[in-house]
Amino acid sequence: MLKRWLSLWFVLFILLISLPAAHSEEGNVIQIRPSNKYVAAIAIPDFKPEAGSEIAKTGVFPEVIYRDLEISGYFVRVKNEKFVSETDAADERRGGIDFIEWNRIGANFLLKAKYNLTGNALAAECILYDVRTNQRVFGKRFDRFTRDQYRQLAHRISDEVIRYVSQESGIASTRIVYISQRGKAKEVFIMDADGFAPIALTHDANLAATPCWGFEGSEIYYTSYKEYNPDLWVVRLKDGKSGVLTSHPGFNLSPAWCEKSKKIALTLSKDGNSEIYTMDYRGSNLKRLTYNKAIDASPSWSPDGNQIVFTSDRSGRPQIYVMDSEGLNVRRLTNQGSYNDSAVWSPRGDRIAFVSRVSWNFHVFIMNVDGSNWIQLTSGSCNNEDPTWAPDGRHIAFTSDRSGRSQIYVMNDDGSNVIQLTTEGTNQSPSWSPFID
Repeated sequence: MLKRWLSLWFVLFILLISLPAAHSEEGNVIQIRPSNKYVAAIAIPDFKPEAGSEIAKTGVFPEVIYRDLEISGYFVRVKNEKFVSETDAADERRGGIDFIEWNRIGANFLLKAKYNLTGNALAAECILYDVRTNQRVFGKRFDRFTRDQYRQLAHRISDEVIRYVSQESGIASTRIVYISQRGKAKEVFIMDADGFAPIALTHDANLAATPCWGFEGSEIYYTSYKEYNPDLWVVRLKDGKSGVLTSHPGFNLSPAWCEKSKKIALTLSKDGNSEIYTMDYRGSNLKRLTYNKAIDASPSWSPDGNQIVFTSDRSGRPQIYVMDSEGLNVRRLTNQGSYNDSAVWSPRGDRIAFVSRVSWNFHVFIMNVDGSNWIQLTSGSCNNEDPTWAPDGRHIAFTSDRSGRSQIYVMNDDGSNVIQLTTEGTNQSPSWSPFID
């Protein structure tokens, strides 16, 4: 069993090894929880150019905002786009908002905007209306964008809509790093939270794995075989420069950054066994936290930096444990199921997402931080793995092979509103950014 688990942990590196499936001990698990959140229909007519503005591509802003708002789980688009353009044209002719007509075509909210594209400068002025109450919700101008930052501008508008409607921060302007295989190599990529604008951060023509966000959201830590040993590397987002953080013999794997303590927790096998260590963001002040003959791996920090959740097979099978940030007060969280792994702490600090094997497949669950109240979020005859929380604590990105090969999806924290983010190549191991100014 130990060899089988080890092969799963390092499947990114040890190719052609497959995990034999086994029936799990499911225990008293709460199954899929339906969403009870109100979802509003929103209409977004195409943005109009201000006087003297250059003309942008038709529909470029609404399409980005529609997808952002659909991912948020708060909105769906009005079904008939033709009715949206016709009603908007009628408003233009009459010089005002016909709330009765917008309500008739099924809109609960209406977002209207004008943009200005002059030289390299891009700006937009937006007004959000509540069609149900005939009221203006907010009006705001967004500027200081360049002409090639239309997606960033649209994401900012989306986040502002979410903030006014839900009183919470939107995640449209956040980003996700992940591993993408295109050909034989696995490289670190970054994309917008809606799955678009993917950019390769590494060009190593080798194997990369387990990326995570680092210091002040400005660095990415990941494992690479670029120099033949699975070393821990860093790449800076500002200039794309990269370098080795740790190159201890054996695995330097599964980094997790804590902004509170300015430390990285990671898995090292330099002493002949996989153990959890911490170090600073330049690879110094290494401290070993676990001392066990079993495999201890996959650390994740609590938001306050005081605890670390991790996986260990010290009980004979992979289970989830938690310990203080100094390695003390270790306690087991999962006592049901034969295989529990990949625990990640919610940014709100109230829940932990993880993966558990159910019959022949792996699925994403959430539980309370004391290990109680399991809720299964994914189902079906496919594998769903690698959960990562959005910084709002309301969304989870994960890897699934439901389409036939591994791709990255996002869902609400109740398992609803599943949306596929990646389509090109084979993609896995997402890590969601913090909120970045």
